[in-house]
Amino acid sequence: MREKIRTDRFRILSWGGVAFFTLLYASLIFNRNVWTDEIFTLKLIQNDFAGIVEGTAADVHPPLYYFLARVALLIFGDSLQVQKLVTILPMSLTLLLGATKVRRQFSDVTACFFIWTLGCLPCTMEYAVQVRMYSMALLAVTACGLYALEAFETEKRGAWIGFTVSALAAAWLHYFALGSVLLIQGFLFLALLMKKRRKLKCWLAAAAVMIAGYAPWAGVFLRQSAGVAQSYWIPKITWSTVADYFQWAFGISKWKWPAWAFTALAVGAGIMAVSGAAKRRREETAALLAMLVPALTAAAGVILSFLIRPVYRDQYVFPAMGLFCLFFAVELSRLVKRKAILIPVCLFLLFLGAVQYLETWRQEYRSTLTDQTVEFWEEHVGEDDLIVYNLEVYEFCYSYYFPEEKLSYVRDVDLDQEFDEIWFLDTPGEWEFVPPQILPYDLQIEYMGHYGIEHNEFDIYRVTKGPNPQPLPGEGAQG
Repeated sequence: MREKIRTDRFRILSWGGVAFFTLLYASLIFNRNVWTDEIFTLKLIQNDFAGIVEGTAADVHPPLYYFLARVALLIFGDSLQVQKLVTILPMSLTLLLGATKVRRQFSDVTACFFIWTLGCLPCTMEYAVQVRMYSMALLAVTACGLYALEAFETEKRGAWIGFTVSALAAAWLHYFALGSVLLIQGFLFLALLMKKRRKLKCWLAAAAVMIAGYAPWAGVFLRQSAGVAQSYWIPKITWSTVADYFQWAFGISKWKWPAWAFTALAVGAGIMAVSGAAKRRREETAALLAMLVPALTAAAGVILSFLIRPVYRDQYVFPAMGLFCLFFAVELSRLVKRKAILIPVCLFLLFLGAVQYLETWRQEYRSTLTDQTVEFWEEHVGEDDLIVYNLEVYEFCYSYYFPEEKLSYVRDVDLDQEFDEIWFLDTPGEWEFVPPQILPYDLQIEYMGHYGIEHNEFDIYRVTKGPNPQPLPGEGAQG
Protein backbone atom coordinates (compact mmCIF):
# COMPACT_ATOMS: atom_id res chain seq x y z
CA MET A 1 0.00 0.00 0.00
CA ARG A 2 2.84 2.42 0.87
CA GLU A 3 4.53 1.68 -2.47
CA LYS A 4 1.25 2.32 -4.34
CA ILE A 5 0.78 5.66 -2.57
CA ARG A 6 4.32 6.68 -3.49
CA THR A 7 3.79 5.61 -7.11
CA ASP A 8 0.53 7.55 -7.36
CA ARG A 9 2.20 10.60 -5.86
CA PHE A 10 5.01 10.58 -8.39
CA ARG A 11 2.58 9.93 -11.24
CA ILE A 12 0.52 12.97 -10.20
CA LEU A 13 3.70 15.05 -9.99
CA SER A 14 4.68 13.87 -13.47
CA TRP A 15 1.44 14.81 -15.21
CA GLY A 16 1.20 17.94 -13.11
CA GLY A 17 4.70 18.90 -14.28
CA VAL A 18 3.73 18.47 -17.94
CA ALA A 19 0.75 20.80 -17.47
CA PHE A 20 2.60 23.25 -15.23
CA PHE A 21 5.56 23.82 -17.53
CA THR A 22 3.36 24.02 -20.61
CA LEU A 23 1.41 26.83 -18.95
CA LEU A 24 4.64 28.58 -17.97
CA TYR A 25 5.86 28.42 -21.57
CA ALA A 26 2.53 29.74 -22.84
CA SER A 27 2.77 32.69 -20.44
CA LEU A 28 5.91 33.89 -22.28
CA ILE A 29 4.48 34.32 -25.79
CA PHE A 30 2.35 37.47 -25.53
CA ASN A 31 4.84 39.97 -26.85
CA ARG A 32 6.38 41.19 -30.12
CA ASN A 33 9.98 40.78 -29.04
CA VAL A 34 12.10 38.69 -31.42
CA TRP A 35 15.83 38.52 -32.05
CA THR A 36 17.90 38.22 -35.22
CA ASP A 37 17.73 34.44 -35.75
CA GLU A 38 14.00 34.46 -35.07
CA ILE A 39 13.59 37.22 -37.64
CA PHE A 40 15.42 34.99 -40.12
CA THR A 41 12.82 32.29 -39.41
CA LEU A 42 9.86 34.65 -39.73
CA LYS A 43 11.14 36.05 -43.01
CA LEU A 44 12.07 32.70 -44.50
CA ILE A 45 8.67 31.09 -43.93
CA GLN A 46 7.04 33.85 -45.95
CA ASN A 47 8.45 31.99 -48.98
CA ASP A 48 6.92 28.90 -50.56
CA PHE A 49 8.50 25.51 -49.88
CA ALA A 50 10.90 25.82 -52.82
CA GLY A 51 12.00 29.21 -51.50
CA ILE A 52 12.57 27.70 -48.06
CA VAL A 53 14.81 25.01 -49.56
CA GLU A 54 16.74 27.68 -51.44
CA GLY A 55 17.06 29.86 -48.33
CA THR A 56 18.21 27.05 -46.03
CA ALA A 57 20.64 25.75 -48.65
CA ALA A 58 22.28 29.17 -48.52
CA ASP A 59 22.28 29.08 -44.69
CA VAL A 60 23.73 26.49 -42.28
CA HIS A 61 20.64 24.55 -41.14
CA PRO A 62 18.42 21.87 -42.71
CA PRO A 63 14.85 22.86 -43.73
CA LEU A 64 12.43 20.59 -41.78
CA TYR A 65 11.64 23.09 -39.02
CA TYR A 66 10.94 25.82 -41.56
CA PHE A 67 8.62 23.48 -43.50
CA LEU A 68 6.56 22.82 -40.37
CA ALA A 69 6.54 26.51 -39.42
CA ARG A 70 5.34 27.30 -42.96
CA VAL A 71 2.51 24.76 -42.62
CA ALA A 72 1.45 26.42 -39.34
CA LEU A 73 1.48 29.80 -41.08
CA LEU A 74 -0.70 28.52 -43.94
CA ILE A 75 -3.23 26.95 -41.55
CA PHE A 76 -3.38 29.49 -38.71
CA GLY A 77 -2.15 32.71 -40.31
CA ASP A 78 0.88 34.95 -40.05
CA SER A 79 1.14 35.36 -36.28
CA LEU A 80 4.20 35.51 -34.05
CA GLN A 81 2.22 33.83 -31.26
CA VAL A 82 1.37 30.91 -33.55
CA GLN A 83 5.06 30.42 -34.32
CA LYS A 84 5.92 30.54 -30.62
CA LEU A 85 3.29 27.84 -30.02
CA VAL A 86 4.96 25.79 -32.76
CA THR A 87 8.09 25.74 -30.58
CA ILE A 88 6.19 25.12 -27.33
CA LEU A 89 4.38 22.03 -28.68
CA PRO A 90 7.51 19.85 -29.15
CA MET A 91 8.80 21.03 -25.77
CA SER A 92 5.57 19.82 -24.14
CA LEU A 93 5.74 16.58 -26.13
CA THR A 94 9.23 15.98 -24.76
CA LEU A 95 7.84 16.39 -21.25
CA LEU A 96 5.06 14.02 -22.28
CA LEU A 97 7.68 11.44 -23.25
CA GLY A 98 8.70 11.55 -19.60
CA ALA A 99 5.19 10.79 -18.37
CA THR A 100 4.80 7.92 -20.86
CA LYS A 101 7.91 6.29 -22.33
CA VAL A 102 10.33 7.16 -19.52
CA ARG A 103 7.80 5.92 -16.98
CA ARG A 104 7.34 2.61 -18.83
CA GLN A 105 11.04 2.07 -19.51
CA PHE A 106 12.31 3.16 -16.10
CA SER A 107 9.88 4.06 -13.29
CA ASP A 108 7.34 6.60 -12.08
CA VAL A 109 10.04 8.13 -9.90
CA THR A 110 12.48 8.53 -12.80
CA ALA A 111 9.72 9.95 -15.01
CA CYS A 112 8.87 12.56 -12.40
CA PHE A 113 12.49 13.64 -11.96
CA PHE A 114 12.99 13.72 -15.75
CA ILE A 115 10.07 16.11 -16.24
CA TRP A 116 11.03 18.45 -13.43
CA THR A 117 14.73 18.42 -14.32
CA LEU A 118 13.94 19.24 -17.95
CA GLY A 119 11.53 21.98 -16.91
CA CYS A 120 13.88 23.56 -14.37
CA LEU A 121 17.18 23.18 -16.23
CA PRO A 122 18.17 26.83 -16.85
CA CYS A 123 18.98 26.46 -20.56
CA THR A 124 15.57 25.03 -21.50
CA MET A 125 13.17 27.86 -20.67
CA GLU A 126 14.41 30.32 -23.30
CA TYR A 127 14.48 27.76 -26.11
CA ALA A 128 10.98 26.54 -25.29
CA VAL A 129 9.56 29.74 -26.81
CA GLN A 130 12.30 30.78 -29.24
CA VAL A 131 11.12 30.71 -32.86
CA ARG A 132 13.83 28.29 -33.94
CA MET A 133 14.30 24.55 -34.45
CA TYR A 134 15.84 23.71 -31.08
CA SER A 135 12.77 22.42 -29.22
CA MET A 136 11.85 20.17 -32.17
CA ALA A 137 15.39 18.83 -32.29
CA LEU A 138 15.23 18.21 -28.51
CA LEU A 139 12.08 16.11 -29.01
CA ALA A 140 13.63 14.15 -31.90
CA VAL A 141 16.93 13.34 -30.16
CA THR A 142 15.23 12.43 -26.85
CA ALA A 143 12.76 10.15 -28.65
CA CYS A 144 15.60 8.61 -30.65
CA GLY A 145 17.46 7.69 -27.47
CA LEU A 146 14.37 6.18 -25.83
CA TYR A 147 13.42 4.23 -28.95
CA ALA A 148 16.99 2.95 -29.28
CA LEU A 149 16.76 1.51 -25.76
CA GLU A 150 13.39 -0.04 -26.55
CA ALA A 151 14.69 -1.52 -29.82
CA PHE A 152 17.58 -3.10 -27.93
CA GLU A 153 15.44 -4.55 -25.14
CA THR A 154 12.25 -5.64 -26.93
CA GLU A 155 11.05 -7.29 -30.11
CA LYS A 156 8.68 -4.47 -31.02
CA ARG A 157 8.85 -3.43 -34.65
CA GLY A 158 7.44 -0.05 -33.67
CA ALA A 159 10.59 0.65 -31.66
CA TRP A 160 12.73 0.39 -34.80
CA ILE A 161 10.29 2.56 -36.72
CA GLY A 162 10.31 5.17 -33.96
CA PHE A 163 14.11 5.04 -33.78
CA THR A 164 14.48 5.52 -37.53
CA VAL A 165 11.89 8.28 -37.90
CA SER A 166 13.11 10.29 -34.90
CA ALA A 167 16.75 9.99 -36.04
CA LEU A 168 15.83 11.19 -39.54
CA ALA A 169 13.80 14.07 -38.09
CA ALA A 170 16.75 15.13 -35.93
CA ALA A 171 19.06 15.04 -38.95
CA TRP A 172 16.67 17.24 -40.97
CA LEU A 173 16.34 19.71 -38.06
CA HIS A 174 19.89 20.52 -36.97
CA TYR A 175 23.39 19.31 -37.84
CA PHE A 176 24.49 18.86 -34.24
CA ALA A 177 21.26 16.91 -33.63
CA LEU A 178 22.46 14.72 -36.51
CA GLY A 179 25.72 14.27 -34.61
CA SER A 180 23.82 13.27 -31.48
CA VAL A 181 21.70 10.62 -33.23
CA LEU A 182 24.81 9.22 -34.92
CA LEU A 183 26.24 8.71 -31.43
CA ILE A 184 23.01 6.99 -30.35
CA GLN A 185 23.17 4.81 -33.45
CA GLY A 186 26.80 3.95 -32.69
CA PHE A 187 26.01 3.03 -29.07
CA LEU A 188 23.12 0.83 -30.22
CA PHE A 189 25.36 -0.91 -32.78
CA LEU A 190 28.00 -1.68 -30.15
CA ALA A 191 25.39 -2.94 -27.68
CA LEU A 192 23.87 -5.25 -30.32
CA LEU A 193 27.30 -6.44 -31.43
CA MET A 194 28.19 -7.44 -27.88
CA LYS A 195 24.86 -8.90 -26.75
CA LYS A 196 22.23 -9.35 -29.47
CA ARG A 197 23.89 -9.86 -32.82
CA ARG A 198 20.75 -11.33 -34.36
CA LYS A 199 19.27 -7.81 -34.24
CA LEU A 200 22.07 -6.30 -36.30
CA LYS A 201 20.03 -6.87 -39.45
CA CYS A 202 17.36 -4.54 -38.00
CA TRP A 203 20.05 -1.98 -37.26
CA LEU A 204 21.40 -2.23 -40.81
CA ALA A 205 17.89 -1.84 -42.25
CA ALA A 206 17.31 1.25 -40.09
CA ALA A 207 20.68 2.68 -41.15
CA ALA A 208 19.85 2.10 -44.81
CA VAL A 209 16.52 3.90 -44.46
CA MET A 210 18.24 6.80 -42.69
CA ILE A 211 20.84 7.11 -45.44
CA ALA A 212 18.18 7.00 -48.13
CA GLY A 213 16.01 9.46 -46.25
CA TYR A 214 18.85 11.94 -45.85
CA ALA A 215 20.33 11.50 -49.33
CA PRO A 216 18.34 14.40 -50.88
CA TRP A 217 20.04 16.82 -48.47
CA ALA A 218 23.47 15.19 -48.26
CA GLY A 219 24.94 17.25 -51.09
CA VAL A 220 23.79 20.49 -49.49
CA PHE A 221 25.20 19.35 -46.14
CA LEU A 222 28.62 18.68 -47.69
CA ARG A 223 28.59 22.02 -49.51
CA GLN A 224 27.62 23.90 -46.35
CA SER A 225 30.28 22.06 -44.35
CA ALA A 226 32.92 23.06 -46.88
CA GLY A 227 31.76 26.67 -46.74
CA VAL A 228 31.84 26.72 -42.95
CA ALA A 229 35.35 25.24 -42.98
CA GLN A 230 36.50 28.21 -45.06
CA SER A 231 34.60 31.02 -43.37
CA TYR A 232 32.12 31.27 -40.50
CA TRP A 233 31.00 34.05 -38.19
CA ILE A 234 31.43 32.30 -34.82
CA PRO A 235 34.30 33.95 -32.87
CA LYS A 236 37.38 32.08 -31.74
CA ILE A 237 36.78 29.49 -29.02
CA THR A 238 39.04 29.63 -25.96
CA TRP A 239 39.11 27.64 -22.74
CA SER A 240 37.20 30.52 -21.16
CA THR A 241 34.52 30.03 -23.81
CA VAL A 242 34.35 26.34 -22.93
CA ALA A 243 33.83 27.24 -19.27
CA ASP A 244 30.98 29.53 -20.32
CA TYR A 245 29.20 26.53 -21.86
CA PHE A 246 28.56 25.27 -18.33
CA GLN A 247 27.19 28.68 -17.36
CA TRP A 248 24.84 28.53 -20.36
CA ALA A 249 23.58 25.05 -19.53
CA PHE A 250 23.30 25.17 -15.75
CA GLY A 251 23.62 28.80 -14.69
CA ILE A 252 21.52 31.90 -14.27
CA SER A 253 22.50 35.43 -15.18
CA LYS A 254 22.48 36.81 -11.63
CA TRP A 255 25.23 34.57 -10.20
CA LYS A 256 27.89 32.19 -11.44
CA TRP A 257 27.93 29.84 -8.45
CA PRO A 258 24.72 27.90 -9.34
CA ALA A 259 26.29 26.67 -12.59
CA TRP A 260 29.32 25.31 -10.80
CA ALA A 261 27.15 23.79 -8.07
CA PHE A 262 25.01 22.04 -10.69
CA THR A 263 28.15 20.92 -12.54
CA ALA A 264 29.40 19.37 -9.29
CA LEU A 265 26.05 17.57 -8.91
CA ALA A 266 26.32 16.32 -12.51
CA VAL A 267 29.84 15.03 -11.86
CA GLY A 268 28.62 13.26 -8.73
CA ALA A 269 25.74 11.74 -10.69
CA GLY A 270 28.23 10.66 -13.34
CA ILE A 271 30.36 8.86 -10.75
CA MET A 272 27.23 7.08 -9.50
CA ALA A 273 26.33 6.09 -13.07
CA VAL A 274 29.82 4.73 -13.77
CA SER A 275 29.69 2.74 -10.51
CA GLY A 276 26.27 1.33 -11.37
CA ALA A 277 27.24 0.53 -14.96
CA ALA A 278 30.36 -1.29 -13.72
CA LYS A 279 28.00 -3.53 -11.72
CA ARG A 280 25.95 -4.04 -14.89
CA ARG A 281 22.87 -2.32 -13.57
CA ARG A 282 20.57 -1.85 -16.53
CA GLU A 283 19.17 1.59 -15.69
CA GLU A 284 22.50 3.15 -14.83
CA THR A 285 24.18 1.75 -17.92
CA ALA A 286 21.43 3.42 -19.95
CA ALA A 287 21.86 6.62 -17.94
CA LEU A 288 25.61 6.66 -18.55
CA LEU A 289 25.12 6.25 -22.31
CA ALA A 290 22.45 8.97 -22.26
CA MET A 291 24.88 11.35 -20.54
CA LEU A 292 27.61 10.57 -23.08
CA VAL A 293 25.45 11.77 -25.98
CA PRO A 294 25.43 15.49 -25.01
CA ALA A 295 28.94 15.26 -23.55
CA LEU A 296 30.44 13.82 -26.74
CA THR A 297 28.34 16.08 -28.98
CA ALA A 298 29.75 19.15 -27.24
CA ALA A 299 33.25 17.69 -27.14
CA ALA A 300 33.16 17.00 -30.88
CA GLY A 301 32.04 20.57 -31.56
CA VAL A 302 34.83 22.01 -29.43
CA ILE A 303 37.49 19.76 -30.97
CA LEU A 304 36.37 20.65 -34.51
CA SER A 305 36.46 24.31 -33.53
CA PHE A 306 40.03 23.99 -32.30
CA LEU A 307 41.25 21.88 -35.23
CA ILE A 308 39.47 23.57 -38.18
CA ARG A 309 37.71 26.81 -37.31
CA PRO A 310 35.01 27.86 -34.78
CA VAL A 311 31.79 26.00 -35.66
CA TYR A 312 30.27 25.37 -32.23
CA ARG A 313 27.97 27.47 -30.07
CA ASP A 314 26.62 26.57 -26.64
CA GLN A 315 23.01 26.02 -27.81
CA TYR A 316 24.08 23.44 -30.39
CA VAL A 317 24.08 20.79 -27.65
CA PHE A 318 20.53 21.71 -26.65
CA PRO A 319 18.89 18.92 -28.74
CA ALA A 320 20.75 16.34 -26.61
CA MET A 321 19.89 17.91 -23.23
CA GLY A 322 16.79 15.76 -22.85
CA LEU A 323 19.09 12.75 -22.57
CA PHE A 324 21.19 14.59 -19.99
CA CYS A 325 17.97 15.11 -17.99
CA LEU A 326 17.20 11.40 -18.30
CA PHE A 327 20.66 10.57 -16.93
CA PHE A 328 20.23 12.99 -14.04
CA ALA A 329 16.72 11.70 -13.29
CA VAL A 330 17.90 8.09 -13.09
CA GLU A 331 20.57 9.04 -10.57
CA LEU A 332 18.13 11.17 -8.55
CA SER A 333 15.75 8.21 -8.37
CA ARG A 334 18.51 6.24 -6.64
CA LEU A 335 18.43 8.82 -3.85
CA VAL A 336 14.69 8.61 -3.25
CA LYS A 337 15.21 7.01 0.16
CA ARG A 338 18.04 9.38 1.08
CA LYS A 339 15.93 12.43 1.80
CA ALA A 340 18.79 14.32 3.49
CA ILE A 341 20.47 14.47 0.07
CA LEU A 342 17.47 14.40 -2.25
CA ILE A 343 15.46 17.24 -0.71
CA PRO A 344 18.25 19.89 -0.92
CA VAL A 345 19.02 18.84 -4.51
CA CYS A 346 15.36 19.14 -5.51
CA LEU A 347 15.01 22.51 -3.78
CA PHE A 348 18.12 23.73 -5.60
CA LEU A 349 16.67 22.54 -8.90
CA LEU A 350 13.37 24.33 -8.22
CA PHE A 351 15.29 27.47 -7.26
CA LEU A 352 17.13 27.39 -10.60
CA GLY A 353 13.88 26.90 -12.49
CA ALA A 354 12.10 29.74 -10.70
CA VAL A 355 14.94 32.22 -11.22
CA GLN A 356 15.32 31.23 -14.88
CA TYR A 357 11.60 31.66 -15.51
CA LEU A 358 11.74 35.17 -14.07
CA GLU A 359 14.80 35.93 -16.20
CA THR A 360 13.14 34.61 -19.36
CA TRP A 361 9.98 36.57 -18.55
CA ARG A 362 12.10 39.70 -18.24
CA GLN A 363 13.80 38.96 -21.56
CA GLU A 364 10.48 38.46 -23.31
CA TYR A 365 8.60 41.40 -21.79
CA ARG A 366 11.02 43.92 -20.29
CA SER A 367 14.49 43.62 -21.81
CA THR A 368 13.75 45.65 -24.94
CA LEU A 369 11.60 48.58 -26.01
CA THR A 370 10.08 46.71 -28.94
CA ASP A 371 6.43 47.09 -27.95
CA GLN A 372 6.79 50.84 -27.39
CA THR A 373 8.59 51.21 -30.72
CA VAL A 374 5.95 49.29 -32.68
CA GLU A 375 3.19 51.28 -30.98
CA PHE A 376 4.99 54.52 -31.89
CA TRP A 377 5.25 53.36 -35.50
CA GLU A 378 1.54 52.51 -35.67
CA GLU A 379 0.54 55.86 -34.18
CA HIS A 380 2.88 58.28 -35.98
CA VAL A 381 4.41 56.92 -39.19
CA GLY A 382 2.46 57.67 -42.33
CA GLU A 383 2.25 55.94 -45.69
CA ASP A 384 4.58 58.39 -47.44
CA ASP A 385 7.15 58.67 -44.64
CA LEU A 386 10.73 57.44 -44.68
CA ILE A 387 12.67 55.64 -41.96
CA VAL A 388 16.37 56.39 -41.76
CA TYR A 389 18.74 54.44 -39.48
CA ASN A 390 22.43 54.77 -38.65
CA LEU A 391 23.27 51.28 -37.30
CA GLU A 392 23.90 49.54 -40.62
CA VAL A 393 24.09 45.97 -39.31
CA TYR A 394 20.53 46.24 -37.99
CA GLU A 395 18.97 46.68 -41.43
CA PHE A 396 17.95 43.00 -41.34
CA CYS A 397 16.05 43.50 -38.07
CA TYR A 398 14.51 46.82 -39.07
CA SER A 399 13.19 45.31 -42.29
CA TYR A 400 11.07 42.87 -40.21
CA TYR A 401 9.30 45.62 -38.31
CA PHE A 402 9.18 48.32 -40.99
CA PRO A 403 8.40 48.17 -44.73
CA GLU A 404 11.68 47.56 -46.52
CA GLU A 405 10.95 50.09 -49.25
CA LYS A 406 10.74 52.87 -46.63
CA LEU A 407 14.11 52.08 -45.04
CA SER A 408 17.36 53.87 -45.83
CA TYR A 409 20.78 53.88 -44.23
CA VAL A 410 21.70 57.42 -43.17
CA ARG A 411 24.65 57.64 -45.58
CA ASP A 412 22.58 56.38 -48.51
CA VAL A 413 19.28 58.23 -48.06
CA ASP A 414 18.14 60.34 -51.01
CA LEU A 415 16.77 63.58 -49.58
CA ASP A 416 15.72 64.74 -53.05
CA GLN A 417 12.91 62.17 -53.22
CA GLU A 418 9.31 62.94 -52.30
CA PHE A 419 8.33 62.24 -48.70
CA ASP A 420 6.10 63.64 -45.96
CA GLU A 421 8.36 63.07 -42.94
CA ILE A 422 11.55 61.23 -42.04
CA TRP A 423 11.86 59.20 -38.85
CA PHE A 424 15.52 58.93 -37.88
CA LEU A 425 16.56 56.01 -35.64
CA ASP A 426 19.67 57.37 -33.94
CA THR A 427 21.82 54.69 -32.27
CA PRO A 428 24.46 56.39 -30.08
CA GLY A 429 27.99 56.26 -31.41
CA GLU A 430 26.96 55.80 -35.04
CA TRP A 431 26.84 58.20 -38.02
CA GLU A 432 24.67 61.20 -37.17
CA PHE A 433 21.90 62.81 -39.19
CA VAL A 434 22.70 66.38 -38.10
CA PRO A 435 21.39 69.87 -39.00
CA PRO A 436 24.35 70.79 -41.26
CA GLN A 437 23.54 67.74 -43.37
CA ILE A 438 19.90 68.71 -43.87
CA LEU A 439 20.18 72.51 -44.14
CA PRO A 440 20.26 72.52 -47.95
CA TYR A 441 16.93 70.69 -47.95
CA ASP A 442 15.00 73.07 -45.68
CA LEU A 443 14.28 70.44 -43.01
CA GLN A 444 13.85 70.48 -39.25
CA ILE A 445 14.72 67.87 -36.61
CA GLU A 446 12.53 67.23 -33.56
CA TYR A 447 13.37 64.78 -30.76
CA MET A 448 10.54 62.26 -30.17
CA GLY A 449 11.86 59.92 -27.47
CA HIS A 450 13.94 56.88 -26.58
CA TYR A 451 12.98 53.54 -28.15
CA GLY A 452 14.56 50.31 -29.36
CA ILE A 453 14.28 46.97 -31.16
CA GLU A 454 15.81 43.70 -30.00
CA HIS A 455 18.80 44.84 -27.89
CA ASN A 456 19.52 47.98 -29.89
CA GLU A 457 18.23 51.15 -28.24
CA PHE A 458 18.02 54.43 -30.15
CA ASP A 459 16.51 57.91 -30.07
CA ILE A 460 13.82 58.73 -32.61
CA TYR A 461 13.88 62.12 -34.33
CA ARG A 462 11.18 63.46 -36.64
CA VAL A 463 12.60 65.28 -39.66
CA THR A 464 10.03 67.54 -41.31
CA LYS A 465 9.97 70.06 -44.12
CA GLY A 466 10.00 73.63 -42.90
CA PRO A 467 12.15 76.70 -42.28
CA ASN A 468 15.87 76.20 -41.96
CA PRO A 469 16.91 75.52 -38.35
CA GLN A 470 19.13 78.01 -36.58
CA PRO A 471 22.87 77.44 -37.12
CA LEU A 472 24.61 75.39 -34.52
CA PRO A 473 26.67 77.34 -31.98
CA GLY A 474 29.93 78.51 -33.53
CA GLU A 475 28.70 78.06 -37.10
CA GLY A 476 27.94 80.78 -39.59
CA ALA A 477 24.74 81.02 -41.59
CA GLN A 478 24.63 78.84 -44.69
CA GLY A 479 22.68 79.98 -47.71
